[in-house]
Amino acid sequence: MMINRRNFLKGLGASVALSSIPGVQSFAYNPLHLNNPKDEIFVFVFLKGGCDALNFVAPMGDHHYANARLKSLQVPENATLTLKNGLGGLDFNIHPKASALKELYDNGDMAIVHAVGLLNGTRSHFEATKLIEQGLSKNNSSAQGWMTRYFETISNTGTLPAVSVGNNGLSPALKGYSQAISIDSIQEFKLIGEPILQEVLTEFYQGDTMLHQAGQQTLSTIQMLQKKQTEHPPYHPEHGADYPSTWAIKDFANSLKNLAHLIKLDTGVHFATVEYDGWDHHENQAYHFPLRLEGLSNALAAFYNDMTKYHSKLTIVVMSEFGRRLKSNRSGGTDHGYGGLALILGGQVKGGKMYGKWPGLSSHQLNNHVDLEITTDYRTILSEILQKQMKHQHVETVFPHFDTAQMLGFL
Repeated sequence: MMINRRNFLKGLGASVALSSIPGVQSFAYNPLHLNNPKDEIFVFVFLKGGCDALNFVAPMGDHHYANARLKSLQVPENATLTLKNGLGGLDFNIHPKASALKELYDNGDMAIVHAVGLLNGTRSHFEATKLIEQGLSKNNSSAQGWMTRYFETISNTGTLPAVSVGNNGLSPALKGYSQAISIDSIQEFKLIGEPILQEVLTEFYQGDTMLHQAGQQTLSTIQMLQKKQTEHPPYHPEHGADYPSTWAIKDFANSLKNLAHLIKLDTGVHFATVEYDGWDHHENQAYHFPLRLEGLSNALAAFYNDMTKYHSKLTIVVMSEFGRRLKSNRSGGTDHGYGGLALILGGQVKGGKMYGKWPGLSSHQLNNHVDLEITTDYRTILSEILQKQMKHQHVETVFPHFDTAQMLGFL
């Protein structure tokens, strides 16, 4: 009996891929990799499109800022929005739609790094995203993802050590890692068809080739997750976590909810990636940005509360490929810029504080006289987490040609 491979993969309900097929990625399932409760959990949230850091968190009382932007694209000067422990002796305010994140910041669960990014001058979405996913600053078309290089230096733990959650497929940060999977919905991570299909496919994928092994591993993982779900009660968020369900945020919130569920099934998740796109606001930003930001704020807060029991070993990093121009454009938006910001959440984070160096917003302080300058390489943040939280001893192999001794001290 012939089974169509494309229909088989489609029936999985997730982007489980086969490495033996050109252009397709895969993972391996080893039932001997048991979950270690001491394993740290790193969640990388990528804001795709170039999030406007200066519409998110901005210095107050700076006339360069006030004069460069439409009022609707500025963070209001309101004392209730002020973040304690700003940068360079300046007060910074956070956008009012990020109130849930401000609460996490005030409680010491979240830190902010401003003027952060990729130090190669690009304003290309594709190039910047690719380099950040590779953990590099210069193009290398054959480079692995930085998470893959990390996993190559450790002993794998857990049945699903690396996962991309959402409908965007496997993150290129995990490019080349044979045990990474992509999953959209846990409930739909199954074979679609008659029960006998499992037996048919098991027989079909008998053999010693990479294709046969990948098929066997796929089926084993499906069985494992289905078994885990039968052993656990139906999933309900904990600690008052309320994942938003509005159209602008539903997919991202569901991805975080699915990730929380996957972690609580004790599958051994060590690294996870989640994307939230739609941040490329060249026009009508005053409408689009607050919707996105409110969704990000509420969804992250829900996930963090839901994961309360895991805070001591959980670290979340949120960043974008670059920021936006200081000056707003004629279409009521902002164009591709340079410096951005990063959020860091976790039980080991020294939160309630901003980190980095503020470059200033006067013309001579801006990059090319138009963009927020970068004073912190994005790899500084990632390497500090690997060294301090993950106790990784060979970070220079994960981020080659980068001074991994640099640290900001947020852990």
